[in-house]
Amino acid sequence: MTRERPDWPTLNAYVDGELDARQASAVAEAAGSDAAVAEQIACLYRLKGVMPAVPPAAPADLRDHLPKPRRRPVAGILAAAAVVILVVGVALIQALGATPEDSTRLPGPALAAARTLHLDWLATDSGPNAGAPPSLVLAAMSQFNRPPVIPDLTSSKLTIERVTVTDQPDGQVLQVGYRGNHGCHLSLFIFANGTLPSRLVREDRGTERAYGWEVADLGYLLFAVGMDSARYDLIARKVEEATRSGTPFDDKTRQALAESKAKSASCVA
Repeated sequence: MTRERPDWPTLNAYVDGELDARQASAVAEAAGSDAAVAEQIACLYRLKGVMPAVPPAAPADLRDHLPKPRRRPVAGILAAAAVVILVVGVALIQALGATPEDSTRLPGPALAAARTLHLDWLATDSGPNAGAPPSLVLAAMSQFNRPPVIPDLTSSKLTIERVTVTDQPDGQVLQVGYRGNHGCHLSLFIFANGTLPSRLVREDRGTERAYGWEVADLGYLLFAVGMDSARYDLIARKVEEATRSGTPFDDKTRQALAESKAKSASCVA
């Protein structure tokens, strides 16, 4: 008999300690046998800034629970020739010390989508408010097969003010908009497809700056206009590290972000 996965309200109640002993035990058992459930619970703990007394154990071999890579049939002389060219290209790239994933440019469609959504936010933003409620953030995150990592940037004086999920040709895109008290705007975009570079790549266009990278099957892209370069560079590195480790910022990182904010110039957008 296949056990039904706990839904988001149940997981949320589990993290908040609102379930009775029987319900909590069922959720913990599901987390111990299903890597996706364990990851969702861990994501909720990170978002709420708490740690469980006894975290649920994930399966010993997570590879058994990860989706297998899709393979496309190769047929015909042209396809065979393309494979040969690819093999030769990979060999040359490896000889030069790089890999095919080490792209130095961000994909055009992802960058264009990020720019459009961010500039739309700038045009419609009416100023700081109470921030996006956690329930809205969780609802947006639940639309992805794998819960994305959304770092807490309050130590850099940036709070979440905008949360949207839009449909793009290549899949859904989550925009998490961080706003500063004095007008800074920073967007973190999460793409459901894996089209971004495997390592951190920066791309500038005038006062616009974007950082993109990929973690597992999710693409992350930071976008800002007119933000202090040193501050933005530090934020990008720390956010990338957080998405790869899946852990909250430690005290040292929060202190570094706070000091960088104190020393940085004001944003122009």
